[in-house]
Amino acid sequence: MSIVVQKFGGTSVGSTDRMKRVAGYIVKEKEKGNDVVVVVSAMAKTTDTLVKLAGELSDGSCKREMDMLLSTGEQVTISLLTMVLQHRGVEAVSLTGRQAGIQTDDVFGNAKITSIDTGRIKSELSMGRIVVVAGFQGVTKDGELTTLGRGGSDTTAAALASALHADRCDIYTDVDGVYTSDPRVVSRAAKIDGLSYNDMLRFATMGANVLHPRAIKHAREHHVPLIVRSSLEEGRGTVISGKVQRNEAIVGVALQEEVSVLTIHGCDGGESLILYDLDSHHIETERIKHRQDLALIIKDQDVQAVKKIVTQYHQAYTHFDIREDVSKVCVIGSIHSSGEVKEKVSNVFHDYHIGKVSVWESSVGLSALVDRSDVEKAARILHMHFGLDYVESKRAVL
Repeated sequence: MSIVVQKFGGTSVGSTDRMKRVAGYIVKEKEKGNDVVVVVSAMAKTTDTLVKLAGELSDGSCKREMDMLLSTGEQVTISLLTMVLQHRGVEAVSLTGRQAGIQTDDVFGNAKITSIDTGRIKSELSMGRIVVVAGFQGVTKDGELTTLGRGGSDTTAAALASALHADRCDIYTDVDGVYTSDPRVVSRAAKIDGLSYNDMLRFATMGANVLHPRAIKHAREHHVPLIVRSSLEEGRGTVISGKVQRNEAIVGVALQEEVSVLTIHGCDGGESLILYDLDSHHIETERIKHRQDLALIIKDQDVQAVKKIVTQYHQAYTHFDIREDVSKVCVIGSIHSSGEVKEKVSNVFHDYHIGKVSVWESSVGLSALVDRSDVEKAARILHMHFGLDYVESKRAVL
């Protein structure tokens, strides 16, 4: 019997009516003869409400207690969804991250999954039950509850699919697949039928919020196909696997509006301790070294944490400064003539009066920092100039 993992995001389970709709997808998969494991996020806006409540009572600096608080959102969802399934006459059971055997490291607020004991889940499946698991959470070897950070439920789903050797992992969300750019910004973005793990990882690393990089890495390591599809309408979605091939060098254009650049001046090799500390806290950065300066591109939400870490190592550099009025836009793909692409991007920005801060190459494409007020315009212009504007359905060979 095949195992299928289904993940439903906060919008998909955001009301009782939507939970009933989600239950329909789950039952339909079960009726095909598959064992089904479901991973869910907290209902839409629940996490924001809890964060706001904590902010009214404290500064939220105790990450352990924040994890205790935020993990409750998913536990509400798993119990309600399981009740819906049971009401429909289907055998189902809800499990927290701990009960599902998900063990993590001890980085509160941004933990990584280190192992999964699938014994309990397999036992429940063997009794014919649908297993509904709380996403976004796990437990340390010492029994401390942790959360997995942004995209945590996607990571839970992909990690469970890998550990269970599932046939596939369906990621249900409020969009019907992966697009060549954010369709809310670039109206002529095209839905992509299929992407390789590496191309999807390029998208995720460069700012596309469809899937978290950790989820893609879990799936790639164990060759589990991911399918991104809508929970609000029927459709094939976007297939992400190792079997997808494409002919285009440029896959898409991604943008990250809420980033900052922290520049450490006067580095002379002493920055290695800073980078190690950032990695140990699982803080994602993009790093650009220029002579004795090191620029860190970071999410706005990580600015205070990064400043705190950098300040501890003041002997390793002269001083640092931070700029918070920028955004990042990226041309994603396998760029062979990188100098030519870099020149093209610079010329486009000049011609369209886009406030460019810097342009640099990386292993996943070409990135640029621009004035925050220009980032959406920059994404639309680059999308057009690299031939990605929608003409007909995009172009994957499965």
